[in-house]
Amino acid sequence: MCIEKLRIVWKLEIGYWKLLSILFRKNIFLCYNNTNHKTNIETNSMPLNDLNRELYSPHSDDVGSRTHEQSKYDPSLGVNDGLSPFEQEQHWNQPQKGLSSSQKKKLWIGISIFMVIVLAIGGLFFYRWWLKNAFHQDRVSLSFEGPKEADSTQPMKYIIHYTNNNRVTLKNVEINLSYSENFQPTDNLNLKYLSPTASKVFIGDVKPMSSGQAELKGIFYAPKDFPVYLRGEIVFIPSNGATSLAMSNQIGVNITAAPVFLGVAAPQQVVDGDGLEYVIDYKNLDVRRVGDVQIRVDFPQGFEMSSSQPKASEKESYWYIGNLEANQGGKIVIQGKIKGSADEGKNIIVSLGHMGGDNEFVVYNKQELTTRIVSPILAVGQKLDGKDSGVVGAGELLKYVVTYQNTGTIGLRDAIISAEVKSDILDFSKISVEKGFYDGAKNLITWKASDVPELAIISPKTGGMVYFSIPVKSVIPIENKLDKNFIISSVAKIDSPDIPTPLDSNKIIGSNKLELRLASKVIFDTKGYYTDTKIKNSGPIPMETGKETTFTIHWQIINVSNDIAGAKVVSALPSGARWTGQVYPSNEKISYNARTNQIIWDAGDILAGVGVLDLPREIVFQVGVTPQANQIGNPIDLLNKSIFTASDSFVNQNITLEGEKKNTMLYEDQAIGFNNGKVVK
Repeated sequence: MCIEKLRIVWKLEIGYWKLLSILFRKNIFLCYNNTNHKTNIETNSMPLNDLNRELYSPHSDDVGSRTHEQSKYDPSLGVNDGLSPFEQEQHWNQPQKGLSSSQKKKLWIGISIFMVIVLAIGGLFFYRWWLKNAFHQDRVSLSFEGPKEADSTQPMKYIIHYTNNNRVTLKNVEINLSYSENFQPTDNLNLKYLSPTASKVFIGDVKPMSSGQAELKGIFYAPKDFPVYLRGEIVFIPSNGATSLAMSNQIGVNITAAPVFLGVAAPQQVVDGDGLEYVIDYKNLDVRRVGDVQIRVDFPQGFEMSSSQPKASEKESYWYIGNLEANQGGKIVIQGKIKGSADEGKNIIVSLGHMGGDNEFVVYNKQELTTRIVSPILAVGQKLDGKDSGVVGAGELLKYVVTYQNTGTIGLRDAIISAEVKSDILDFSKISVEKGFYDGAKNLITWKASDVPELAIISPKTGGMVYFSIPVKSVIPIENKLDKNFIISSVAKIDSPDIPTPLDSNKIIGSNKLELRLASKVIFDTKGYYTDTKIKNSGPIPMETGKETTFTIHWQIINVSNDIAGAKVVSALPSGARWTGQVYPSNEKISYNARTNQIIWDAGDILAGVGVLDLPREIVFQVGVTPQANQIGNPIDLLNKSIFTASDSFVNQNITLEGEKKNTMLYEDQAIGFNNGKVVK
């Protein structure tokens, strides 16, 4: 039994080794390790039947004599000598140590992929860092090169430098310029004008690490010592971005000479309430025309204007000069009176320039002058008795009251008061002076202690009054169009030998100037006619019931001495009167409301002398009436009362006059008479 078992075992071992020999000989390799790899079998392995025949063939006992590929698993090698087949099999089944060639290959592939990823990430971070540091806005600069002082009217040139210190290109570069209207660009070929205070220069692209420049030429028009700023802004888009960016800079230029001469003259000292005269001189110093010139005056507080030559264009403080040619000039004389406390400075500010495009006044020259209020020891003043305003009318009696007072601390001897009155509209033949003397050759009234004993010694803090009166002419003399805007001027003074004279100063004598303005005499009249050369009337005269008779109404305006503005006449037709629509002249602005029967004549502005130097301003319109039976023996109403309104431009006073009601009793028409103005049947 034992021998039989050994044979069986031996045969099994021989079969096992035959199988291995066949597998090695046919290049069949089985690889098994701790990682689950696939089994690779050669595609040319023999079929199973051939394998069995060779395995159990009686001629296949000599396994060792067969050839096969060398392997460490080959039982013929000496590495397994001395081991039993079971020990050798156990040895073959042990896991391999280290990495196989395929594992090493895959490891290298993994390492390579990892390195590529690391390099890609590093490259991305580097690219982003490069982009971030390739451009900085503060590496773009703009600067001005040019004089920081300039004379007005002289051409000036400035160089605008721009620099790009980045590693990227600046796209669509533009330089936006802004300045006040005191600077006017001239002769700039590449400059695009946007407005009076803005322009633009197109540059294009600016390459990395490069710079360039542009020119700006122009002329300054500004007062002396006036700062003018030229501002520039470079706008661009970096090639590595999409947002528009900008950098800016500016240069300040101080003006050393004005383009237009402007001078202001006024007394250094005046007494409170005294008259004051300002004289403004101007002249264009440029070789070019200065257009749309205006002069604006800021008067001191307490100043009241009485007149100006020429007349102010607006707000009693604006004068529109217009265009000033080279070396052309002019003068403005302003008169008035000023009030203030002792030692108070009164400043007048005069500006010359033009109105800019943004409705702001652009100043070319500016002057300021101070007049100081002084308090004389002997003070004198004037006023009209019973009148607060400085406006008088034709035929009015002017009652002057001259007051005086010693404001010092000592008595003053032998005071003399004088009053000088000037005007062509006063009737000096009727002047009346109380306790004084009038010298007609000098138009001078004088009061002395011989006539007024109180003037012999005027004690401190005491005073008194003297009087005179003079009428305004009833008929104002108008000979030409220049006879208008009449002013009555009077100057009162008081003096004493005891008034001290300060060192290096003139003796301050108390004085006071009073100016009165004559309001224009306006005459408004309403008349009616049946017989008329302007519009032909019809119908029975005397009037008969049931038959219409037409009449014409005349509105007339006479204006004597001042221009008047906004003249208007308003009235209405009574019920029963009909508006025919006939008007003469046809170009007059007259309207009729059929629902209210109201008539409005818009006469507008009427110059002084209308109706005196030429014909009155007149409008004629026609009205028709149809008498009824209950109106027999009575006149018929044609027009209600008429109201005339206007504004006197010289005295700044409104005018209101009333015209009488009109009926068919038209005494101004001789064809009507007393009897023909009533309904007869």
